[in-house]
Amino acid sequence: MASEFRVWPGESIQNAVDEAYSGDIILVESGEFKESVYVNKDNLTIKSASGNPDDTFIAGETVGNYVFEIVANNVKISDFSITNGRCGVFLNNAENCIINGNKISNQEAGIYLFKSDNNLLNNNMVYSNLDCGIKLLASSNNVIRGNYFDNAENARDYKFNVWNESKGNYWSDYEGTDENGDCIGDAAYPINPKAGSMDYMPLMKYVQTPPILPKAHFTSDVTEGSIPLSVRFKDFSENATSWLWDFGDGNTSSYQNPQHTYPSEGNFVVSLTVSNENGSDSASVTIYVLNASEPSGPILPTAQFIYNTTSGHVPLVIKFVDISKNADCVTWTFGDGKTSCCPEPAHTFCGPGSYTVSLAAINENGTSSASIVVTVLPANEENVEAADSIGSSDVAENSLNTGSNSDNTECATCNDDESVDANNIIDSEGTENSESKSDSGDKGIGNARIVHMEEELEDIKDSVISTTNSKILTETGLSLENETLKVQKNVEDFVDDSLPESVGDSLPEMKTRITPWIPSFLGLAGIMFIVSLMKRGKKR
Repeated sequence: MASEFRVWPGESIQNAVDEAYSGDIILVESGEFKESVYVNKDNLTIKSASGNPDDTFIAGETVGNYVFEIVANNVKISDFSITNGRCGVFLNNAENCIINGNKISNQEAGIYLFKSDNNLLNNNMVYSNLDCGIKLLASSNNVIRGNYFDNAENARDYKFNVWNESKGNYWSDYEGTDENGDCIGDAAYPINPKAGSMDYMPLMKYVQTPPILPKAHFTSDVTEGSIPLSVRFKDFSENATSWLWDFGDGNTSSYQNPQHTYPSEGNFVVSLTVSNENGSDSASVTIYVLNASEPSGPILPTAQFIYNTTSGHVPLVIKFVDISKNADCVTWTFGDGKTSCCPEPAHTFCGPGSYTVSLAAINENGTSSASIVVTVLPANEENVEAADSIGSSDVAENSLNTGSNSDNTECATCNDDESVDANNIIDSEGTENSESKSDSGDKGIGNARIVHMEEELEDIKDSVISTTNSKILTETGLSLENETLKVQKNVEDFVDDSLPESVGDSLPEMKTRITPWIPSFLGLAGIMFIVSLMKRGKKR
């Protein structure tokens, strides 16, 4: 795996080179360094940490030394100001090196290549050198482009090299013209015409542009698992033309998006090094491979819940459902002082406002929480008008619901569920009473049925007596008394005319027994009638 060294002012670049291995990167921090650097290891990158040659200076120890002498392949030197040596950069039997973005001045020769082929010299400013800006001896197939040359003599080339590729170089002694105004000279700049070394695209002016460097970035589908662990890697690097993966277990790959399997346990640092013609960059991640029999760590809960709404008018009832993972128990906090331990609570919010509802999921290894905000609006006008239209009927219905214990309800003042239950109870009682009344009118009834009806009427009597002191019966007493006289006469006629002969002998006794209870029976009917009116008013 590639390593990265940082060299600070007062430290030695040469020491970092000596300690480095192939593929390592040496970053030189801003400052001044006075030394000569001898690079004899392949695939090293030495560059200024800032990327700015104006704040990182390297001067030779003596005028007779090379500031950088490179005797290895695939070495990159970039973004330095290099001065005060026999030569700024000397490539000696080196191939595929990149010299980029440097300012090289005040040397005998700025750049010197000896028996060095297939190198790239790009975007350098080479000026004020006493003998020659760039000199190539016994070197061929090198690419020299985008550079600035202003020296006593700008270039010497004794073999064939390429002096333009998409663009040429700026030459301070170029005397050509630019008739079409494209900033490229109309005539070629000759370096060694006999060898074919010509700059066919000489620049009329020079703008030093920053090189396009690669940026390493990748992801993996997993970073932890049990053996055998298969991992897919996905490259998201920018400006890369080549890829080198090091999987941390001795295996490598040059594919852009490889897959690798780890057969044994351990922690493996995976690194990706991407490169282009201007440089390279690296990124890394650690993959944790576990033995299948070893636990991967404590199992923590994950709090999560769903709900049917988060806003509405008073009274707002919301159903919550816990869907937490790995939880032994849960605790709800509704933000209004109420809590619950139920997995699926339904909570009523009685007043307008914003409430933070939170769920805590707990197990032996820890706690997790999740929350939402509930917005409760004031009761809308339709609900208020409906409540006002009920009037005194509300009092009657509430008096019938006094059997409920409001202290045990979650929100007694506006609990819809409690009102619904009371209405259901009222409907049930009314239905039962209606059926009893219907059964009493069947023809063919005998003495046994009369006795049973007498027992039912006795129960009705007790019920009516217990309610005769209520406000409802008092307010309607006069109208019920008038109706009682009318119905009593109808019942007597019914007993005389409608019952079969089989019970004829019992008629006087039936009339005697039934007649006294008719007022009480009608009193109960009146109560049922009022309750019915209350229910219809509430529905409206």
